[in-house]
Amino acid sequence: MSSPRSHWRPRTARGWFALVAFVGGLVLAQPPVVFAFANRISPWILGMPFLYAYLSVVYLWLIGVLLVVWRWRL
Repeated sequence: MSSPRSHWRPRTARGWFALVAFVGGLVLAQPPVVFAFANRISPWILGMPFLYAYLSVVYLWLIGVLLVVWRWRL
């Protein structure tokens, strides 16, 4: 009798792509990367300090990945 497959690991190539895209986005939003790269005020982008603009783009990326996965029904 074989053990059931884990629901925590993706089963398809699309699932692996979505997992890597989401985890990669999370890494970009965490302190080691943010402190090393984006922890500054200038330049201002669309009236926001660079840090806020950077985090807005990263969070929009994460939301976009979740919407794509929802559409794919993974």
